[in-house]
Parts: sequence; structure tokens; C-alpha cells
Amino acid sequence: MTERATSPTGLLHAAAVRWVDTSEYPSVVEVVFVDAEGVRHSIIDKTPLFWDEDEEPEPNTELPIAVRLDAMLVESGLPGNRVRVAVDHRSVNDDGHAEFTVFAHQVTAKTS
Repeated sequence: MTERATSPTGLLHAAAVRWVDTSEYPSVVEVVFVDAEGVRHSIIDKTPLFWDEDEEPEPNTELPIAVRLDAMLVESGLPGNRVRVAVDHRSVNDDGHAEFTVFAHQVTAKTS
């Protein structure tokens, strides 16, 4: 991860699009977002990693539904109203993070 990003500072808007496995708890879901170049990125993992306990959807919940991924703002002010974020999630790559360029409107400030 870049030295400039050290803790979650924002939330990257994404969507849970399909249930991968609902046979056991916790269920496994696929979450996707599209970067500023139009590339679709997919993260597949257990539901507690995407939602707080009181927000976690039931396995029979109809998808898609909104998800907000913890993200660190790495660089702002890029051309085309873009920003670079690091997504901190162990299934993104072996280091547990990856950096993406997204549109600024796809990221909101983290309030807690």
C-alpha cells in the first residue's frame, strides 16, 4: 500500500450483485464497482466483511444492493474529477489492498 494512505478515510460506493454461497453462515457475496476507465472490479467474500452486523442482508435479500468499501484517499485532483483510492480488503490481492482511479463522486468521507 502507498505510504500516503494509512487508514480508511473514505467509502467507495459499490454494489452487491449476486449471492455466491448461501448454504452456510456467513453467506458469500460478490461485490462490484467500476473504475474511472470503465473496468469492472469484483470482490467475493463473506457478508460480515462488507456490512456491520445490524446492516448485514439476509441470504434471501434481492440483489443488487449498495455496499460501501473502506478506502484510503491516495491522490485527489486528478484530471476529469478523478481520485485515486486504495481499497483495503484481503481478497483484492495478496497484500490485502489495491489502488484504483475512480470518479470523485464514487467516494464519500468516512464519518466514523
